[in-house]
Amino acid sequence: MKERVERKLEAVQEVPKKTSARKWTESAKKVRGLVANMYLRAVTEGKPVAWVMFTLANELFVALDAFPVYPENYAALCATKRVGEPFIDRAEADGFSNVTCSYARIGLGYSAIWQETGEIPLMAPDGGMGKPIMMVGSALVCDTRYKWFQTFSRYLDVPYYAFDIVSPPAETAHRPDVREQYMKYNLEQLKGLLSFMEERLEKKVDWDKLDEVVRRGEETYRWWFDAYMLGGSAVPCPFPAEDSFRCFVPAFFMMGEVEALEFYKDLYQEIKYKADNKIGSIPEEKYRLLWGGGLPPWHTMGIMDYVEERGAVFVFQAAYVPMPHVDIPDRITNPLERMVYSRYASAIMRAEIDKKLGLFGACNVIGHGNPVLFVDQFKIDGVVMHWLRSCRGTTIGQVYQKRLLEERSDLPVLFLESDMCDVRDYFEEDWKMKLNAFLETLEARKKGGG
Repeated sequence: MKERVERKLEAVQEVPKKTSARKWTESAKKVRGLVANMYLRAVTEGKPVAWVMFTLANELFVALDAFPVYPENYAALCATKRVGEPFIDRAEADGFSNVTCSYARIGLGYSAIWQETGEIPLMAPDGGMGKPIMMVGSALVCDTRYKWFQTFSRYLDVPYYAFDIVSPPAETAHRPDVREQYMKYNLEQLKGLLSFMEERLEKKVDWDKLDEVVRRGEETYRWWFDAYMLGGSAVPCPFPAEDSFRCFVPAFFMMGEVEALEFYKDLYQEIKYKADNKIGSIPEEKYRLLWGGGLPPWHTMGIMDYVEERGAVFVFQAAYVPMPHVDIPDRITNPLERMVYSRYASAIMRAEIDKKLGLFGACNVIGHGNPVLFVDQFKIDGVVMHWLRSCRGTTIGQVYQKRLLEERSDLPVLFLESDMCDVRDYFEEDWKMKLNAFLETLEARKKGGG
């Protein structure tokens, strides 16, 4: 099996041009190997595979010794390798709109081709996604998720489970009755998912192992948060956004694994060393930029190099923001309850920040922060937002956030338009023209003392 996968890897078409950005940290350079190994293991190790939407429940899969595969991540990989278009074309041929999430279209086209041919599509990078025995969808963040994985299950004739996780509005998050209601609901959702997984895997969870995995995940989050905050605040910047756009992978798709914990410990130590020794990413840091919202253009991450060659660095990105630290009371010993408590407590912490700044609802989704929160903390000179043609979940509220920035600062704000995976919606010369004009504005402000 491993030899067959390696032959498939050799057969993948050459990438027509360099699409990735430079990596400034050793940790970021390791992510590509982690991703390749993740897909190879799913195909070769013989463990049961689940295709999973981002659920904040990866620890359950680790504890049950199942292998979660995340089609979102795989779609981004396809976009980076510039092999996503055949899958997108196949999905659109089945009637899916060209404004449907491009992550979904790549995965749906992949599944349709697999259904037709009976095997993993030949153009699939890293050997493809392993054959699943179950699908787990989530309502978290976006509006595509329920039907997306339901459609996967129909293409591949695999059972599907719809898992939900919700957070209250900031205005009511502190009310005891609201807290009780939401935590009870989310706990029942976790219990339901666990029961479904136990049935499909024909095994019961080892509660001691689950407790160990969950507590490891808690520690991992702390290292992740500390690393990202240190990287964004250090001057000059040792950990630019193109690196953090890679380094979120273990937190999202490997949470609870020993490898993820060790990754963030190493990342923190590397960033700290560079920060302590004033080692920046580029020779002269003229402008500190914030990627203020929207997923990155996975198909053309090299645009970050273009910006850096002009003396500007994206020192932080507000698309994949780690959860703040949460101290879970010792009285909570059930691992499922600890998972629920940490998610809810993080929502309350974000609500507190919003409340202090008068930003009710400004943190529009879990894991995606309002750029206003980071401007002073990271000494930002300008903000760039990415409006995505096919992702409402991470771009909704951007106009409101721009208005807040204008009310609370005099920073220039630039909107760029394209898509995270569909390269047909990306126009490089248009981006370069807008970025050049934006950087000229920053230079004029600097000369004028603005």
